[in-house]
Amino acid sequence: MRIKNLGEFSLIERLAKDIKTSARVIAGIGDDAAVLRYARDKYLLFTSDMLVEGRHFHKKTDPYLVGKKSLSVNISDIAAMGGVPRFAVVSLGVPPSLDLKYVDALYK
Repeated sequence: MRIKNLGEFSLIERLAKDIKTSARVIAGIGDDAAVLRYARDKYLLFTSDMLVEGRHFHKKTDPYLVGKKSLSVNISDIAAMGGVPRFAVVSLGVPPSLDLKYVDALYK
């Protein structure tokens, strides 16, 4: 079976069943964001949605707009869980031949 036959959410479900967790994990894989309790009444929300060229944006899309969209979809996941975004982590998968100007514009 191939991933395309399974689909994104079924793949997440399949992977989640084997992931060990702890009492500090309030919400884990499969939700908009992971919710972790790090102290009494203190929580951190983590999310990482990667955008894929050809699916979430076109190759000719301004890299600034791709970066803005990437940040926006992750911020909206935090907001959907009732959180306030404070930090950002970027996941970037690009070919080695990509011009550095594109990457610089992506991060603006």
